[in-house]
Amino acid sequence: MLPALLLAATLATSNVIREVVYKVSYTHRLDANQEVFGGQVSDDSGHMHQNPPFNSKQGIASDSGVITVDVMQIAGDTLGIRLVERWDGATPSNTYLGNVGADGSVNFSDPAVSDVARTILGFFSPGFLGGRYVDKGITWTQNAAGDGLKVTSTFTIGDVAGTVASVEETTTIKSNSVRSMDTLTTGSITYKATKLVPISGRIQSLAYKSDAETTTDVTTIIHFERVSDTLDTDP
Repeated sequence: MLPALLLAATLATSNVIREVVYKVSYTHRLDANQEVFGGQVSDDSGHMHQNPPFNSKQGIASDSGVITVDVMQIAGDTLGIRLVERWDGATPSNTYLGNVGADGSVNFSDPAVSDVARTILGFFSPGFLGGRYVDKGITWTQNAAGDGLKVTSTFTIGDVAGTVASVEETTTIKSNSVRSMDTLTTGSITYKATKLVPISGRIQSLAYKSDAETTTDVTTIIHFERVSDTLDTDP
C-alpha cells in the first residue's frame, strides 16, 4: 500500500477511470438507559418524588446528499479512490483520497469519511464476489479480525434479473473490549456483477452495549441509489 502522502499526490494527478454518483441518506438513532437504584428527588415546590427506575437519553440525526466515487487507479485488485461527499445538513462535506482493497477493506487516513461512503465502497472491491457465479441461492462468508474486533459477513444471492442480482447481507462485529459496542448489520443490495458495482441498497445496523446498570443501542439506517456511472450507461 502506498504511503498516505505519496498516494494523495499520485491520485491528485491521475485521470478519472470511472465516476459513479449516488444519491444517499441516513438516519441515526441513540437510545441509552441507566438504571437508578432508589432514592428521592425534590421538585421546585419542595415535594419529594421517587426516582424513576431509569434515566433515559434519546437522540436522532439524519441527513441526505450526494456521494461521488472516482476510480483513479487500478493496481491488481486494489482501487485508488477519490471520494467526494456533499451533504445537505451537518455531516462534513469534503473530498477524500484512499483505496478499496481486494478483501473489501476501505482505507482512508481521514476519519471524517462517512459510514455511508464506507458502506458503498465495500461493494466496489473486485473481490466482492470472489469469482463466484451469480446464481440464486449462492452463499459465502467473509471473516476479518483486527484491533480487538472479529467481523463475520454472510452474503446470499437472491433473485437475478439479467445482469442485476439482489444480495442479502448479515454482518456481526464482536469486540473484545467492554468499552466497545458489538454490532449486527443486515442489508439488501442490488448489485451489477458485470460492472462490479452496487446499484442501490438499504443497510440497517444495530450497535449495542450493556452492563449491570446501563444499556446503549445505536440504530443506523442507510439508503443509497446510483444515479450515474461513466462505465455503465445501460439501465
